[in-house]
Amino acid sequence: MMNKVRPRPVCKGYFTLALHMHLPYIRHHDRDDYMEERWFYEAMLETYLPLLGMMERLAAEGVDYRITLSMTPTLLSLLEDPLMQRRFLSHLDKLIRLAGSETERLAGDAALEPLARMYERRFCELRSMYLASDMQLIPRFKALQDAGKIEIMTCAATHAFLPLIKTEEAVKAQIATGAADYERHFGRRPRGIWLPECAYAIGIDRVLKQYGIEYFICDSAAVEHATPRANRELYAPLITPYGVSAFPRDPQSSKQVWSSQEGYPGDFDYREYYRDIGWDLGWESEAAWRYIQPYVLPTNERVNTGIKYYRITSKGNHKEPYNPDWAARKAAMQADHFIASRTAQAERAHAYLDRIPLMLSPYDAELFGHWWYEGPLWIEELCRKLFYDQHQLQMITPSEYLDRYPLSDTGRLRDSSWGRNASAEVWLQGANDWVYRHLHEAEERMIGLATAHADLAGERVLRGLTRRALNQAARELMLAQSSDWAFIMDAGTVTDYAAARTKKHLLAFHRLCDAVERDELDPVYIQELEQQDNCFPLLSFADYIAIQPLSPVRLLSAHAWERVLAETKGKRNVVMLAWEYPPKNVGGLSKAVCELARELASRGEAVHVVTTSHFGAPYFEKADGVYVHRVPILVSGDTDFIHWMFEMNLAMTDHLVQWIEAGGRVDVLHAHDWMVYYAAREIKHSYGIPLVATIHATEWGRNGGALHTELHHRIHNIEWSLTYEAAKVIVCSRTMAEEVRRCFGLPPDKIVLVPNGIALSPYAGHVPAKQVDGRVVFFIGRLVYEKGVHVLLQAAPHIFRLVPDAVIYIAGSGPMEHTLRQQAAVYGDRVRFLGFVDEAEKAAWLARADVVVIPSLYEPFGLVALEAMQFRRPLVVSDTGGLADLVRHGEDGYKALPGHVDSLAWHVTEQLLAPAKGTAMAEEAYRKTTGEFGWEKLAARTAAVYETEIGKAGAGKEEARL
Repeated sequence: MMNKVRPRPVCKGYFTLALHMHLPYIRHHDRDDYMEERWFYEAMLETYLPLLGMMERLAAEGVDYRITLSMTPTLLSLLEDPLMQRRFLSHLDKLIRLAGSETERLAGDAALEPLARMYERRFCELRSMYLASDMQLIPRFKALQDAGKIEIMTCAATHAFLPLIKTEEAVKAQIATGAADYERHFGRRPRGIWLPECAYAIGIDRVLKQYGIEYFICDSAAVEHATPRANRELYAPLITPYGVSAFPRDPQSSKQVWSSQEGYPGDFDYREYYRDIGWDLGWESEAAWRYIQPYVLPTNERVNTGIKYYRITSKGNHKEPYNPDWAARKAAMQADHFIASRTAQAERAHAYLDRIPLMLSPYDAELFGHWWYEGPLWIEELCRKLFYDQHQLQMITPSEYLDRYPLSDTGRLRDSSWGRNASAEVWLQGANDWVYRHLHEAEERMIGLATAHADLAGERVLRGLTRRALNQAARELMLAQSSDWAFIMDAGTVTDYAAARTKKHLLAFHRLCDAVERDELDPVYIQELEQQDNCFPLLSFADYIAIQPLSPVRLLSAHAWERVLAETKGKRNVVMLAWEYPPKNVGGLSKAVCELARELASRGEAVHVVTTSHFGAPYFEKADGVYVHRVPILVSGDTDFIHWMFEMNLAMTDHLVQWIEAGGRVDVLHAHDWMVYYAAREIKHSYGIPLVATIHATEWGRNGGALHTELHHRIHNIEWSLTYEAAKVIVCSRTMAEEVRRCFGLPPDKIVLVPNGIALSPYAGHVPAKQVDGRVVFFIGRLVYEKGVHVLLQAAPHIFRLVPDAVIYIAGSGPMEHTLRQQAAVYGDRVRFLGFVDEAEKAAWLARADVVVIPSLYEPFGLVALEAMQFRRPLVVSDTGGLADLVRHGEDGYKALPGHVDSLAWHVTEQLLAPAKGTAMAEEAYRKTTGEFGWEKLAARTAAVYETEIGKAGAGKEEARL
């Protein structure tokens, strides 16, 4: 009888162990008797060297493990510093002498002498290990990362609590410095970051994206309370609006380790942290004190030595001698227990998730070895057992997980941290709130100085006394921002030291700034500071140059105002009003306005776009020949959309009045949609300026040919008012022309048809297509009812039945996203939501799509259809609105009946089953886009409208004058 081969168990869950290796910058170049500097010695002795030795040992034995580490820039600075290396070696030598003395003192003590010998042997082994690489540990961590055993994350430069930093520039400087320092040490850009204290606030992800950061670790509360709700709960990352993956902490696995009541470190067989001979010895006699005195501080303050002889024993004061064998057996048992718990947890989640669930457990690395002496041994047992004994649970790094599952839910995380109450409470309360007023003032001063000296920022190399002073000022500011100082003040431990460090760095910062402003630089003082605080050699003050250098009250400086007036003199000044403009992209209006403005500017028009401010974008800039004025909207407290719209119109009006009163010209106003009506009407009547309006969509059309609510009627009336005030109303399709004529009673000669155009995409034909399996059915657009995505999902069973390898990809976000995800849940991973995608990502999907589907119930134009045509992709659209004009059925695409499930399913499957025919139609569509929808032709038609209306207005003024 043949033996049956037992199938290997299927992996049911992934587990990520993440250890945060961090110390504040506790280097004191002039003295070695600071108690705080011993934090480094203890962490090296009890955590960093044991963990490194354990990982190297596992790798040498062929154990395929994965551990994720974060190594903060301040810690890396301490590890590479020759002064700190020599001091630690001296400390280690002193401990070897103490352990040898203890062996002699305890000779004959059956319980304690073996422990003294254990410490002497351990300290000698660690010394040999340290010297084996000439005291250079960072290259050894790098080697483990290069071998694929560990993944190292970066961190903000000085572990600043980022949500409490006032300015984006200061957040950017912390991230930029951390990323640069990481690359210097590890020879690659970081993929992940440990946000200090796991503290996240909206907008931080935008800065991370700028520096190529793909993921961060957050508290579970951030994802539990995200909007919309995360479908995969805490078992997968959530993608933020700016495309960075947030990995939430798994509370169940974390609690089994760090809980003071239930966690493993509290087991009675483990070593007692609080019974150290630095405190136990020397009380009984003067001779005993002289014995231990060389091993405490020169100030005779008692400290831990690292030699501890007792186990926890009980919750009381009674303590019995430590037994290493008992502790080792308990560590192995608890590793088994942890694996069993995670496996059971994974099996429960695996039953209903569309992917293998991930459980991520983040901890301070110092828990393992320093607080929990057996912690490194427990990790070693865990890695061995996961590798040798089972296959249902596998270790993984966050980057590996993202490589396997690049797509996930998109949502807005709740502001949170892993501190008390998952909030900023620890770092912002009565004992430490005084620091932020001074830190925020320093941020603003640093930004002002950096911006004023931007001409020095062309190189990162230190050169010149002013550059050195500015770089050192930035360094001192960052050191003052360390979250450790506020944490210590809240804990009430060494509060005087924490306060003194904050004040010391701020005083040095302001002294440097004063010297720069007065041009009274002291090279001796600058050199002293550079020697004292010598971290981050690549730090550049240029990271603080203002993103929005001009006041939100007046968008242009006096110099910029004069420059723009000079540049636009003698040109026709066109002022467009639009509530969105890149990089603010909510719908298609932003892109249409942008492309039209650019093309008009290239024709010699002086084009100004007045729009709303956007996080990270300058208040004023000249971009692609277009003058972009981004006005901030001032609101107080909670406000609804209509009130916000009124505030926007007031801000636009105030800015345009300033512009005109200062000599700026406005020859024609071009209002885009109803939201800018009030500003357009006010400027038109106040200054007698001709007004042209583009209606991109109507409220009547957006709501299926009906007005259901008071808000619908209100918007409809504003749209009517805009078309009444405008001299000409531009629409993008014949359908829209008929719609505005019927809705607003417009005479035909007031309506001008100018289709939306499409610029040649820089990615068309050049971007690599997405590498995915199956045949791709692709949709991109806002997830709102009128886009008809729900109809595509209703058609999905018919498509899947006829094309079994078809996969529907839905890109975009919007208010219907949660409802659509629920509707698609029955299809598993055959329907995948991509969330927001940028232009390059969109291009990659268009290049890969087997068919692009636009199932809109209402679509005034349909720009996505033109984009698909430009990428030569087979197309299925709804036979409605502008889409009906764009596509000739059966010639350059298919038109399905709007809202008709069977019609849509038939046309999508026809494109998939007859690819040759689809390709031929796509080629015909491409020829049409290049011939009929180029912006050059469309801008010329728009400019002709301007010229006509300006001429009429001029003639009217002349007639009135006569």
